[in-house]
Amino acid sequence: MLKVSVIVPIYKVDSIFLKEAIHSLSAQTLEDAEFILVFDGANQDLENLCASLTKQDPRFVIIKKDHSGVSDTRNYGIKQAKGEYISFVDADDWIPSDIYKTAFEFAQSNNSDIVFWDMATVDQNGTVTQKQYENQSIGNLTPGQRETIMKQFIWVSQSKYGAIISVCCKLVKRSLLVTNNILFSKDLAIGEDRVFFSALWTKAQNISYLNRNGYFCRENPSSAMHKFHKDGIYRFIKYLDAFDRDFFQKNKAIFGREMYRLILLSCRITYMNSMNPNSYWARMRQMTTDFKEKTIQHYLQNVEEKGLTPKEKIEFRLLRHKIFITLWIRGLLHKI
Repeated sequence: MLKVSVIVPIYKVDSIFLKEAIHSLSAQTLEDAEFILVFDGANQDLENLCASLTKQDPRFVIIKKDHSGVSDTRNYGIKQAKGEYISFVDADDWIPSDIYKTAFEFAQSNNSDIVFWDMATVDQNGTVTQKQYENQSIGNLTPGQRETIMKQFIWVSQSKYGAIISVCCKLVKRSLLVTNNILFSKDLAIGEDRVFFSALWTKAQNISYLNRNGYFCRENPSSAMHKFHKDGIYRFIKYLDAFDRDFFQKNKAIFGREMYRLILLSCRITYMNSMNPNSYWARMRQMTTDFKEKTIQHYLQNVEEKGLTPKEKIEFRLLRHKIFITLWIRGLLHKI
């Protein structure tokens, strides 16, 4: 059996970034691995580029499929994988040359179902920002550490948890996925990675942390979380509804806090977005109608207020009583 299968979904990506991602994979010191490049729809130029870059390295596997979205593409890669562990790399990111060898050996020594490590983000100016989860590696997270992290899949309280909720920066035992039939939800437009790993987190016996920056992620301002969608808030509702309901019942306050964040985000990317063709008044009326929806109000009945500013607390309490004056003011200021 191969040690590690790395799945790389490829759709629309800058060829320069893709080239850098492939070079970082071909430089991996772990020989007993496979790098599965899955094309989500035809792109002959990128296919030719990948074929040219990987022809000397038998670890690469190139697969083409009809366009169906990143979740279905990752699922397709999982079903093709042969490694003991599975990992993911996005086509515009890159990794250090020894990360999979180091992570696999760490997983073996700790009998890990999941190993995660730290990530550095790289903005459009090339500025690198890194956050560490802890100052040293952990062979087996305690129940308390696992519970704290599990809650971060809903609402990220600190930036040090950013890598943990990412679909990348991890080795996952393939048998854990197969035994529990865990795949990415094809019905979610956003948050599919958080739902996927929250399910894994509850099934894993041993979760380990490798104190190492092992991934460089390019910030993407045009991601699905930031694009204009006229049904933006309903995409967010669908994402929250996808989590296990027992988990929701135990963490209602955190779900409420996340709904509050998503309301503010949808104001920016939907109702106040410059791509929205409607007038200010039409946008605000639609926003008011949408935010009175019973599912939104259900989530808002329980909100973790710890860490909210006095202004945010007032705004949240008004929203919970279906009073949207602060959001109308936000919209007016944005228009001005």
